[in-house]
Amino acid sequence: MWEDATPKAPQREEEMPRPHPRQQERQGEYVLLAQIVLSLLLFGFLYTAKFMDWPIYRQFRTEFSTAMQAPGPAVFAEDRGFLKFTQQACAELWQSVRQVMGKLCVEEPATAETARPVHAANRAAPAGSSNESYLPPFSMVFPLPEGIGAGTSGYGWRINPVTGEGEEFHTGADLSAAEGTPVLAAADGVVRMAGTHKSYGNYIRILHKNGDETLYAHMQYLYVHAGQSVRQGQVIGASGQTGNVTGPHLHFELFHEGIRYDPSQALENAV
Repeated sequence: MWEDATPKAPQREEEMPRPHPRQQERQGEYVLLAQIVLSLLLFGFLYTAKFMDWPIYRQFRTEFSTAMQAPGPAVFAEDRGFLKFTQQACAELWQSVRQVMGKLCVEEPATAETARPVHAANRAAPAGSSNESYLPPFSMVFPLPEGIGAGTSGYGWRINPVTGEGEEFHTGADLSAAEGTPVLAAADGVVRMAGTHKSYGNYIRILHKNGDETLYAHMQYLYVHAGQSVRQGQVIGASGQTGNVTGPHLHFELFHEGIRYDPSQALENAV
């Protein structure tokens, strides 16, 4: 068979159409807008997780801090790690939602036994309180004399002891003490408040050197006043049964950055 062997000019490949500069600009705007919306949704979830004291919030906070330490020319630049973080966080968020929904679907109806208030570690604390324990960066002394102060009611959810019904979040630790037992300042500080409260009764709140605070409630007598400096171990009052109580004891609270924390570990480590 005869074939035409005449040399022919090489055919040029068809050039791919290039996007118009305006189209490229719009695509960039859409990507930026999507990142901003994604970030707002993520931060909304993180705020909710912090408010509800979900454990996943602490994981997000650590990962975000690591991502943002990488140098980059702009907050939304990919080499800064922000986009990667939001994508990873959303994936983990979806997995968390699936786990929660799975538990809700298989949850059995509450019975007289299972309907009791759960421990604070398994249930979100109200605003202004955390389920976690906290150890101050300074030494503390036990707020009652040696040999006195066995715990009678711990920190967290419980049945209201006054009414015997309804749930309440107990914001401190109750330590047994007869009326008139000396109450000691857990650490050096300045008295922020010393007065009477409807629930606390006679109470004292002390501000310590790093901003942490301790509170002593249901006292019979107060021996200090607001603005007064106190030393660790100083007698600041006497225990009693003022306020909402069922008997004499000392109610003790521990604050860090204005949030109440479980004081049980700090009390166990107190000297």
